[in-house]
Amino acid sequence: MAVFVSSPYDSQGIPQSAEASPSTMATPETTGWTLGEYARYYRELLGFLTARLRCPHEAADMAQETFARALAHDDPAAIRQPRAFLYRIARNLAVDSARKQSIRTRHLIDLTEVEDAPSATPLPDHVLEKEQLRRALDQTILKMPPRRREVFLLYRFGGLSQAEIAEKLDISTSMVERHLMKAMTQCKERLQAFR
Repeated sequence: MAVFVSSPYDSQGIPQSAEASPSTMATPETTGWTLGEYARYYRELLGFLTARLRCPHEAADMAQETFARALAHDDPAAIRQPRAFLYRIARNLAVDSARKQSIRTRHLIDLTEVEDAPSATPLPDHVLEKEQLRRALDQTILKMPPRRREVFLLYRFGGLSQAEIAEKLDISTSMVERHLMKAMTQCKERLQAFR
């Protein structure tokens, strides 16, 4: 049962007087729009909100909020098209919800970036692991034959090239390469056993 209040336009589309007479004003008594009348649009409105929000639970909550706001309207007599009024409320609520969700998502991403950012101070277990690793490498280097150890230290920590090491130690460059390969292999084996 649809109830229509007189249109503000005449049959030719020309606006009528801006002032409505008491006989043409919609009142709860003349419109009969009660909760029952609004409720007949519930399924239709729920389908609209579900399609828009893609979540049936959120859509049901929003449909309930739509009806609560419509019934709490200050001037129910001013509502000439209750169906359109319900859809306008629902659309506004959906837009507000999307806006809030966007803000929440943006802030969650910001928080995630903060949590994932490296800390200036390392965690105690990382410090301990690093210290154990350093000790294992120190022991490995100390166990190397003296010439291999010297070549490795000059190359790795002294910053000398292979040719410079060969000249300094009075050995061939190929011998420096062999010492470095064996030293690196020894360190790599120790690190694999350590982990």
